Amino acid sequence: MRVAPPYSEGELQGTLARLETALTRSYSAAVTRGTVTPERSVQEFGKRLTDVVIRDKISLQLDRCINRAKTQGRSLRILLRTDGPHVSSIPWEYLVDPSRKDYLALRVPVVRDLQLMDPVPPPTLTLPLRVLGISARPSDLPSLEEERERERIAHALQRNSSDNVDVHWLPGDRWQDLAQALRSGTWHVLHCVCHGGFDEDLSSGYIQLSGDDGSAMRLHAGDFERLIADSPHLRLIVLNACDSAVSGDEDVFTSTAASLVLAGVPAVVAMQYEITDEAALVFASSFYKWIADGLPVDRAVTRAREEVKMRQGSLEWATPVLFLASDQTRVFAPADDPPQPTTPPSSQGSTPDRVTFIKPSRKEQLSERIGVLADVGSCARLALGPAQLLAAACEDGLIRVFTSLDGELVAQCPPVQRENPICLAWSPWRRHVASRHEDGTVVVWDLQTESPVCVISPGGQGEGLAFSADGRWLALSVENRVQVYDVRGARVRDLSAWQAKKAGMLRSGEKETAGPVIFAPGDRHVIVACADNVVRQLNAQGQQVMAWPHHQAVLSLARTEDLVATGCLDGQVRIWSWQGRLLRRTGYGKPARHLAFSPDLPMLAIADEEGTVTLRDLNSGKSSIAANLASRPAGVAFLGNGMGLVTGTRTGVIERWALPDWIVQQGGAS
Repeated sequence: MRVAPPYSEGELQGTLARLETALTRSYSAAVTRGTVTPERSVQEFGKRLTDVVIRDKISLQLDRCINRAKTQGRSLRILLRTDGPHVSSIPWEYLVDPSRKDYLALRVPVVRDLQLMDPVPPPTLTLPLRVLGISARPSDLPSLEEERERERIAHALQRNSSDNVDVHWLPGDRWQDLAQALRSGTWHVLHCVCHGGFDEDLSSGYIQLSGDDGSAMRLHAGDFERLIADSPHLRLIVLNACDSAVSGDEDVFTSTAASLVLAGVPAVVAMQYEITDEAALVFASSFYKWIADGLPVDRAVTRAREEVKMRQGSLEWATPVLFLASDQTRVFAPADDPPQPTTPPSSQGSTPDRVTFIKPSRKEQLSERIGVLADVGSCARLALGPAQLLAAACEDGLIRVFTSLDGELVAQCPPVQRENPICLAWSPWRRHVASRHEDGTVVVWDLQTESPVCVISPGGQGEGLAFSADGRWLALSVENRVQVYDVRGARVRDLSAWQAKKAGMLRSGEKETAGPVIFAPGDRHVIVACADNVVRQLNAQGQQVMAWPHHQAVLSLARTEDLVATGCLDGQVRIWSWQGRLLRRTGYGKPARHLAFSPDLPMLAIADEEGTVTLRDLNSGKSSIAANLASRPAGVAFLGNGMGLVTGTRTGVIERWALPDWIVQQGGAS
C-alpha cells in the first residue's frame, strides 16, 4: 500500500528537530519544568504516523493479522518501503498501535524493506558461526564502552553454544585492519563499535575508524561497500554507530546501512540517531542473545528494543533500525535444511570436437503428456523461474504466475497500461519478475504485493530482456543498443550493439533492431543477437569480446557455463564454445523460436515455429521429438531433478511433459 507522507517538507524538518530534542531529554538527567514530557510528544508524533499509514480497513486488517498470528503461533512483521522524498528520515518505529495505544514496534517487528531486485537468500551455514568485531578508538574522539560491549556480546553468543560460535575482535582499528580480516577469512557477522555520521556535502553516510596517525578517519558508505565486496558469506552487519541509518532526503541508499544491503548483505542493523553507550550495550547484548537462541533477526531486534525500554526507561529503544534486502528474516539457514538454489547449475556434459549435422526423425513422439497445468488465454511468453514457478505474459495485460507441478495460481499482476506484455525475465529471487510491453516499457513486479517495484522507459522498441544471474542488473535490447539498468531502475550502461548503417549493410527502410539478449557467466558481459545476423559478446564498455556469425536472423539464445546455443530463422540450431568454436549444428526446417538447456541433464530443448519440441542430447548428439503442441509456442523449459519439461502456447495452454524413455533409460534423469 502506498500512502502520502504524514508531513509536508516544511513541517517535517521542524517536527524531526523537536522529536530529536524529546529523545535526548528522555535519557538526560536534567529536569526541565513546565514543558511537555518527552513520552507525550513522541506518542503524539506516533499517532499522526498511524493516522496516515494504519487507518480504516488497514487497522482492522492489522488486528486480524495479529490475532491470527497469535492463534496459529506464527510470527508477523510490518515491512515499510520508504521510497518517497524525505520519508526515509522519519522514525517509523514510533508508530502507535491504534487498538492498544502502545508502540507497534515493541510488539510487532517494524522493518525497513529495501525491496531489491537481487536479494541474497540465506546460504547453508557451516558451523561455527563466525563473528568479526571491530571497535574504533580514534585519539581525537570520545572513547566508547567497547570493552564492556565485547564482553557482553561474547557472553550472549556463547552462553548456550560455545562450541558453535567463534567471536574474534580485531586488535587494530584502521580500515586496513578491517579490509585484511574480511578478505582473508570467512565471516558471517560483522559488528562495528564506532562513531558515525552523515556527510551532507557528499550525501553519504560514514563510520569513523582510526587513521595511520591514530586520529579519526571517515570510512564513507561507498568505501565500506568495497571492503565487503569479497565477503560472500557475510549475512549480518550490526553498526553500533550513531547516525549510521541516516540518509539524504531523496535517496535512502546514501545511508551507510542501506548501501551495505545494496551491496549484497541480507540484513543490517544501524542507528538512526545518536545513542548512549549504555543503551547501545543493552541493545547489543540482548539482540545477540536472541540470535543465539535461534530467533529470526527481526524478532531479535524487537526483543532487544523491549529490553532497552524496560531497562533504560528512555526513548532510545527506537534508535536501532533493521534494514532487510527481502522478506527473509532467517539470515542463517541451518546446515540440515539448505535453501533452494536461486540459479540453476549449468549442464556439464562433455561435447565432441567435431561439427555434426543431424536431422531427427519426426515420425514418433516419445514423451507422455502429464497434463494441462493452466489455460490462460492468448499468451505471448512463458518463462520458468526460481522455485519452479511459471510466469505467463497474457494478452489481457496480466502477468500470471503458477506452480509448475499442479498449476496453482500464486500471483496475478494487473496491467499498469494498455500495452500488452510481450516478454518476461525472472530475477534469481522468486519474488521478482520483469515484463516488457509493446511500447517498450519494462515493469519489475513484486509478486508478493502484485504491484510494480519500478517502471523503466527505455525510449525505444525491442524484445530482449534478461536479468543477470545475481539479480543486480537488467539488460534490454533497444533498437540497435543494449541498455543495462540497476536494481533501482537507473540506467548504468548504454552499449552500441553494431554499426551496420555506417558499413552500408542495411537495406532501404530496414531498422537497426537488436534481438534477444542474455548475460554471460560472471554477469560482466552481455550477449546480444544483432540485426546483421551476428551474435556478439560485449563488455561493460561496449567493446566486442566474441562474435558468432550466422547466415540468417537469430531468434533465440541460451547458455550454460560452457556452451552457447543459437536458434535461427531458417531452423538451424548451433551449439558454440565460448571461444567462438562451432561444436554442433542441427537443422529443423522451421524457425527455432525458443531454446532451453536442462539444469541437471546434458540436454537442449528446441521449440520451433510450428510447435514441435525437440530434445537434443549434448553428449551423443541424439535427438527426438518430445511434444507436438497444438499451436505456436510461447516458451519451453526443463523442470529440475528429471521432472520433465513444461511448454506454453500462444493460445495460452500450459502443459507438463514427461521425459522420453531413452533419456531415463540411459541414466540421464535423476
